[in-house]
Amino acid sequence: MKPIESGGVEDTTYAKEELNLSEGIETLNPINLKNPLSPNIAAKVEDFEIDIEKIKESFQKLKENHDYLIVEGAGGVCVPIVTNYLMADLIKDLNLPCVLVARPDLGTINHTILSVEYLRKKGILVKGIIINCINKLEDVPYYEETFKTIEEFADVEIIGIVKNKDDYSIKIEKML
Repeated sequence: MKPIESGGVEDTTYAKEELNLSEGIETLNPINLKNPLSPNIAAKVEDFEIDIEKIKESFQKLKENHDYLIVEGAGGVCVPIVTNYLMADLIKDLNLPCVLVARPDLGTINHTILSVEYLRKKGILVKGIIINCINKLEDVPYYEETFKTIEEFADVEIIGIVKNKDDYSIKIEKML
């Protein structure tokens, strides 16, 4: 499930096809915004009202029909959805643990540790971190040391590295 997608339905359509899901796009992705912006800004630009209850209803429907459900965020844990309501608030309201996805680039130590600490402050269990490599991992200097530093200071295991859609290693059991 991708509760909110901005910039089209490509992510949801890809997941639906790859996982052979029977639900319609509107259930898998109840809020779709055209502009690739944070949800609150995209909604304002498009004069669209984001309905949090619609998201929760879709989540419950999917939860009833599936043994496992992965819910993908949008933009980060502190991205605003509506006034006074962040992505982390949605995670908390849906009573979900979190697998944080981070990039390996410069600055990732800081933003990953801050994100983990923020989630913990909100009472959200962080089950692990997945590094999503938009660029070639080999082009990132000292990435192994960076990952060790994140694990040490965040006290969370890096459970996966995605080099591209066909080359990845994820400890799925750590997500359950």
